[in-house]
Amino acid sequence: MIHLVPGMQFHIEAQEGALGLYQWGAKEARHYFCKNCGIHTFSETTRWLGQYIVNLGCVEGLDTFALETTVFDGKQLL
Repeated sequence: MIHLVPGMQFHIEAQEGALGLYQWGAKEARHYFCKNCGIHTFSETTRWLGQYIVNLGCVEGLDTFALETTVFDGKQLL
């Protein structure tokens, strides 16, 4: 489950060196992942400037099963 988070509300709590960066193509988007388990943690893109796409499964203390969800089918833009 992902969520857009405004940059002013986004704070990373990770050990130094725990996150890796993955980029491809024009290298405009920055996709971060956990170097230990490989899970995608968050991204910065040019599509939503000043916001982060956050994997809510990586937010400590957050029960993603208790959240209201909207299914994204891949055909529609957010």
